[in-house]
This record gives sequence, structure tokens and C-alpha cells, in this order.
Amino acid sequence: MASISYWFLSPSLVLAMIGKMRGWDRTKPTPSINWKEVNVDVVLPAKNEERNIATALSSLFAQDFPVRKVVVFDDGSTDHTSEIVRRYRELTGRDVELITRKSSIGKTPALREFCESTDADALVILDADTVLVSTNYISRLVEELFKNAGVSAACGEVMPLTWKRRDSIAKSDRHLQAVAAEFPGTSSQRPSLFARFLTWFTVCYRHPLYILLQRTLYDGHLKLFGAQLNPVGCAVAYKTDRLRECFAYAKPRIGDNLSNSEDIYIGHFFNWKGYRSVQVIDVHCESSEPPVTRLPHQLYLWSSAFLQSNYYFKDLPLSPFRRIFRGKRQDQSPAASHRVISEQYRAAWGEQITKREGRVVGWLELICFVEKLSYPVILLYFALFNHEALLITLGIETLFCMGLVLATADAGTKLKSAAMLIPAMPIRLLSLGVDMYAMLRCLGDIATGNRAWRK
Repeated sequence: MASISYWFLSPSLVLAMIGKMRGWDRTKPTPSINWKEVNVDVVLPAKNEERNIATALSSLFAQDFPVRKVVVFDDGSTDHTSEIVRRYRELTGRDVELITRKSSIGKTPALREFCESTDADALVILDADTVLVSTNYISRLVEELFKNAGVSAACGEVMPLTWKRRDSIAKSDRHLQAVAAEFPGTSSQRPSLFARFLTWFTVCYRHPLYILLQRTLYDGHLKLFGAQLNPVGCAVAYKTDRLRECFAYAKPRIGDNLSNSEDIYIGHFFNWKGYRSVQVIDVHCESSEPPVTRLPHQLYLWSSAFLQSNYYFKDLPLSPFRRIFRGKRQDQSPAASHRVISEQYRAAWGEQITKREGRVVGWLELICFVEKLSYPVILLYFALFNHEALLITLGIETLFCMGLVLATADAGTKLKSAAMLIPAMPIRLLSLGVDMYAMLRCLGDIATGNRAWRK
């Protein structure tokens, strides 16, 4: 029963509930820049995305914010990704810059090179398999990005991309229909019934999980700490100078090996520097989900990237101990008290503050790290030595999560979303196994000196 109370009253969930009861910091922001006047460039990294790239561009050009430049990086695709971008550009007359590479170099180098060369105030990184559902997605992110000086990244709420959404976008864009007619591998061509069945399992896992994470944990943590560990990386707006600062820090140390998922590394860098990443839950995007056969690899990339980022920025999970023993509040430092711009969750910037005084968001980092390592081990112990405790723990966890989904899901989808947790349970167990594998492999990499951590 101790394991049940640990999971249901896990420290991260308790912190989220405290945050939701506490509410947002009531400090009224006084931004120094008008967000409506900033220059925004959009970058779409793509590799073999002929099925998705035109739909992503269509949703992008339906936005109400006037982006300055749209750039597609084709990273050595072997399908018709580049041809589809060119044809869509011809049909729509939109100014889309296409950069193609004969061989793949990865997503991070392309982002770094563009970030170093652009003079945009903000960059929106949009994955080619993601569509922006809310027409004000970019405007809301840019608004939140420049509302407070400490915010460096902003993302919206993410949900799995459905065929219903694809069809809706296609019906509203005649140019997308024309591209689909010319290229038989685009979004209008549905995969086989078996392929859709495999993807359905992933959606059953991801749909309620995203609701739980974004509307309970992330929302509560944001209200308590003013930051999340990292932005959800499929559609994120970054302040260009802060992103450039991250790449400049990493380049002489680890090059472009920003862990197995670059957005997780970037988010940890921001927290380490005292900046903040936020999520805007009133705008939405949807991202394509892999079939369940490819899900373990994706889960491994995310789980291992979290552990790798903790290794690179170990000052963050150690922050609580520094704050306890130093006994000095972060917001009392001279750098914070002399801010000209008042803002929510005001904190002094700089890694030296993190090393000397610690940061309150370090509590979240430490707790999530401990939970990621301990919970799979606890369940494995029960699976080997106490089957009854295992079944009770998993059963009550499922019921409890159903209650949270019912409380937070959109009206009309509550029962369906909660019911998805039942077929999702085997995948939940699989994800815990992936966490254990990622932990062991990360320890092995650290012991052997392997740092080739790159997506």
C-alpha cells in the first residue's frame, strides 16, 4: 500500500495540485516590447515527410500572425518532400524558402546554422508532421514569449493528429487538394487498415496522457514555478537571442550533440540560466503519432534525453540542496531586485546564480528525476515478488488517472478520453520498461565516456 500512496500522492503530482490551488503569480507584467511588431521566422525541419509537409504548410499559412519568413530544411529526404514543397509554393504563390541537403546532417545543425544567421526576434520551430489547429497559435505564443523578459520559449497544447483533422484542412485548402492529386504519397492517401490499427494503439496511449500531463501536471507546475522542464518540441516559439545563446554554449563543448532530443536539452539550458519555458493551453496543435511498433524508440529518445540533460546541467537537480544550505532566496539577489522590468516569477539570470544559490525549479527537476528512476524499479520488484501489490497499484492508478481525465478533458470527449486509458495500460508498462533501459544505457554511456547523444 505504500507504493500506492507514493504514486497517487507522488511529489510531482502534489506540487502540481499546490500550483493549481495557488494560481498564477499575480505580478502584472510590463513588457518592454510590443509583441505585435516583432519579426518572426518559421523553420520546418523535414526528412521524408511527403505525407505531412503540405498539410503543415497549409495550417501555417492559415495563421493570423504575419510571419516574416518560412524556411523548409529538407534533410536528405529520399521521397517527394522537396517536390511537394516546390509545387505547393507554385500553386499558392507563398514565399517559402527551401533548403535541401543531399545527405542527412540532423535537425540540430540546421536549426543552429539558421539561428546564427537570422536577425528575427523570434523563431518558431514547426515539425513537418505537425499542424497548427488554432489560427492564433503563433500570435498567442509570441504574445506570451514577449510578455515577460524571463520567458525564452513558449509552446501550445499538443494532441495526436487525426484523419478527421487532415480531411478538414484538405477541404479548406484547394491548393492542398491539387498537391494531393499530383503526388500519391501525400496526406490524402490513407495507410492500410493494419497500419491505422497500429497507430490507434499509440493514440489510445497518447491522447489521455497528453491531457493528464498538460492540463494537470504542466499547468500546476507552471503556476507554482513559472516554468516547465522543457517546451513540447513539435511547435515551439523561441526568443532568437536566447536560442542562439544555447547553441553558442553547446558548440565548443558538445557540438550539435544536444542529447537525443534537442528541445529537452534547450529547455534544461534555459532553466539552468534562470530563463523560463511556458505552455499556452488555450491554443492547440496536433502531431502525427508513430505506429505502436515504433513507439519504444521514440519513448527512448525522450527518456534518455531527460537523463542526459540532467547530466549536462546537474546543477539544476542539485539546486534544492544549495537553497537549503545557503538559506538565501533566489529572488533576493541584487540582480533580481534591480530589474527595470517587473514580471511574474522574477528571478536573477545566469548559471552562477544556479550554482551558488540554486533555483526553485530545481525541486521539480529533482523530483521528476527520482520518480523516473524509482517507479519502474518499484513495479519491477512487485512484478517479481508481489503480484497482488502490482495489480492493485496499476488498477488504482488507472482509476485515478481516469478521474483526472474526466475532470480536465474537453466537453463531449470526457468518457472517450478516459476509456482510452484501459487499452493504453500495456503501453504504459512498456514505457516504464523503456525508462529502465534508458537509465541503464545512460549510465553505461557515462561510464564509457560515450557522449554521441544526438537525435
